[in-house]
Amino acid sequence: MDIAVELEKIIAVYFYGENYTCDGVELSREDSKLIAYSLIHTLQMMELRLARKK
Repeated sequence: MDIAVELEKIIAVYFYGENYTCDGVELSREDSKLIAYSLIHTLQMMELRLARKK
C-alpha cells in the first residue's frame, strides 16, 4: 500500500525531530506536531477501513 508507506515516512519526519516544510516555509514545532497527529489519525482510519473490508 503506497499511501500508507508515504504517510509513515512523513510522520517519521516529525518524530525524528525535524519540522515540516510546506512550499518552502518551515512550520513551527507546534504546527508540525498538529500535522503529525492528523496524519497518524488518517493512517489509523485507513488501516481500520482496510481491515473491515477483509
